[in-house]
Amino acid sequence: MKRTNIVIGLFTIVLLLWLGCEIDHGLYPIRYAIKGKVIFLKGEPPANTDRVEVFALKEFPPKDPQNFLYLGQSGPLDYQRGNEIEYDIQVSRTTYQLIGVLWKEKGQDWSLTGLLGFYTGGFQSIFPDSVVITKEHPVAENVNIYANWEAVSKDATISGNIYYAGTWPEDTQLVLLAIYPKKPASEFQYLMFENVDYGQPIGVESSSYRLKVNGGIYNYVVIYWVGKSIQKLTDLVELGFYESPQNPGQPGRVEVRSGSIAEQIDIYVDFNKIQFPKP
Repeated sequence: MKRTNIVIGLFTIVLLLWLGCEIDHGLYPIRYAIKGKVIFLKGEPPANTDRVEVFALKEFPPKDPQNFLYLGQSGPLDYQRGNEIEYDIQVSRTTYQLIGVLWKEKGQDWSLTGLLGFYTGGFQSIFPDSVVITKEHPVAENVNIYANWEAVSKDATISGNIYYAGTWPEDTQLVLLAIYPKKPASEFQYLMFENVDYGQPIGVESSSYRLKVNGGIYNYVVIYWVGKSIQKLTDLVELGFYESPQNPGQPGRVEVRSGSIAEQIDIYVDFNKIQFPKP
């Protein structure tokens, strides 16, 4: 019995030594991460703030905005500490289409309508930029996000449905739902107003929206298309807008009071009637 135990022990040692030679100890374990700062530019945290976290989303825009996919999450940020907060997300080796800072309301689930800001690759850019994590580049640093508390500091809501007819363009990257007091005529006016939903799904027959706004009058509720050729806001393709029930074909007027909801503000899109730029 003693001799058998010795043989088994020697075999175990040889096996462990062989396995040790097969493992490249210079490469394992690798920590994959995304690091940067969240920089708050405007506003103050609303009183109903539950948590604020940075998410790394593999899919954006999501096929289902109520079930968006994320593979990395920072954990609660100490947003009371100041206007610049460092974050560090442990992630997997893949491509992340959106790195965004999300606000969660007390008593509510996470939602992309709580998007305070996202990584754009530079201060001048207006669209989300991807972050690629590979074995050769395991850590993405300086992935800084500019955020705005005013995006969620709202006291009213506008909601409705969007209906699509025809075939989605193959180079569709994003659709934006925006709500303005009046139709913007310059890039400056696009940027000044911040009632924008970046999380609308693409490739669908219909979707719904529920967007926080401040009480007031809004004369332009619109859905825009973003393709590969779109570089600036004034190049956005208008897909459709909420039409006046009394005057079809013209933008409808939406009045919503503080603490209330304006519902059934629906938009109809017919891709067959729209001329898109070539990719």
